[in-house]
Amino acid sequence: MKVITNLIRDRWIPVQYDDGTTDTIAPWEITRDHATTPITTITTPRPDFDGSLFQFLIGLCQTVLPPEDDEDWRELLFNPPEPAELRSAFEPIADAFNLYGSGPRFMQEVGLEDGSTWPVDNLLIDMPEVSKISGNTDWFIKRGGISGLCPSCTATALYTLQVSAPAGGRGHMTSMRGGGPMTTLVLGPTLWQTVWANVIVSDDAESPATARDTGRFPWMGPVRTSRGKKVTTPADGHPDQVFWGMPRRILLDDVDDHQGTCDLCGCDTDRLTTTYQAKPYGVQYTGWVHPLSPYYPKDASGTELLPLHPQPGGITYQNWLGMVINDPRAGSVVARNVTHFARHNRPGRVRDVFAPNGGKPRLWAFGYDLKNKKARCYYQGTMPIISVGGDWQAEFEDLAAGMVKAAEEMARNVRWCVKVALFDNPADAKGDVSVITARFYQATEGAFYRHLERAAATSNNEDAAAIRRAWYQLLRDTADHLFDDYSQINEISVIDARRAVNARRLLRNPFSKSNKKTRGYLGIPDPKKQKKGEKKE
Repeated sequence: MKVITNLIRDRWIPVQYDDGTTDTIAPWEITRDHATTPITTITTPRPDFDGSLFQFLIGLCQTVLPPEDDEDWRELLFNPPEPAELRSAFEPIADAFNLYGSGPRFMQEVGLEDGSTWPVDNLLIDMPEVSKISGNTDWFIKRGGISGLCPSCTATALYTLQVSAPAGGRGHMTSMRGGGPMTTLVLGPTLWQTVWANVIVSDDAESPATARDTGRFPWMGPVRTSRGKKVTTPADGHPDQVFWGMPRRILLDDVDDHQGTCDLCGCDTDRLTTTYQAKPYGVQYTGWVHPLSPYYPKDASGTELLPLHPQPGGITYQNWLGMVINDPRAGSVVARNVTHFARHNRPGRVRDVFAPNGGKPRLWAFGYDLKNKKARCYYQGTMPIISVGGDWQAEFEDLAAGMVKAAEEMARNVRWCVKVALFDNPADAKGDVSVITARFYQATEGAFYRHLERAAATSNNEDAAAIRRAWYQLLRDTADHLFDDYSQINEISVIDARRAVNARRLLRNPFSKSNKKTRGYLGIPDPKKQKKGEKKE
């Protein structure tokens, strides 16, 4: 591999073209052959690297090519700049993107030579913690697998850590969005269209970026550390710093002639990175809102928003609410890039290109499920973007919210009833029954989106009521099926038959607390009240 020193000018991003061929490009080449054989995606050895490089490219374009208005945004979406134009646009900030050298370095703090020395694998979020290694409990992801990285993988690992940093011990700050934030990106048919679809119209379009702009690139001057509990608010930097935050104080060890093989991508390089220096008290961000992440209210007042993070169980339609449309009940709001795209997500040029043959544009959600310093899992998934506007929007969002909440309650109910069927003391029963929840969502996911597509195509309250009733019946049928599978009710010889039958009655009881809550979320009348109303008539 050719030595990489500058992340704007040099070729270091692995990509795949529409015809399946692969190559390595510089950022300014993302529109290469766009009219004939466009680049479609990024192909690194790791999914978290893929997501980070998409954010890197979005950040570049937001920083140097912020659209002035919707018309400007639409024009570049379908008529991208030529590579030479992008090269000229990126050049004014290129000197802020040197990976090595004696001057300022990309997302690093020069002058940390007296810091603690760390092996390079500690740049990877999912590697075992020091405590696990010292206690010999790194059972699943073993130590020693990564001892050297090429410049491309080093740069990507560094960026990934800075934008998703988990808690790292005293003074080692989390990222601007906390540890392992959820990122949501609109997916386009080409790499350029995915990148540009997630750039938003900016009020700072007339404020050109330069390499010496410390408000955007904090490593280009004295780093604003958090020593003395100093925090960095939006008033202390430029809005673009959301893409270039520095919660960690890191300096890569720079060895000009260190040949070897990268343990991640397998390429040979003349500049293998094996260690880096680090110090505590990186930048501590507070009050920033990242345009690529959904947020939810910290408390009932709703005055402070917190970024959403992946949770155990993965990304399903349970997450659709708050990531594709706002959740009016919980107060959560979708990412600004998704809101921006939704304005253009209507029949016509944009939707036809992003979702040919009558399909729906798709949202890609990804991030680490972290518990303090520990990476429990990396989740990613896609889901359709279904949105409406006008007078029907509030009703549509309320319908979607009710459907999701009803599914959550029914999934919880079937888990409990299975425990009632199997155990004398279900509240004290141990064991993981999350597989029931996973199967519940898998079984109902397709119908969820079909019902919402039907709802989006109408503004009729009678149709909405029919959708609510159909969804409720599907939830009940799915719960029955899963209960039969996991309660072993059909294996009378091996279970307590009376207990199992009573548990099934509880599941089906329309007047149980759980079933009342489920109907309440959907606005379906209580059967008793409905019968009384019919008698009066």
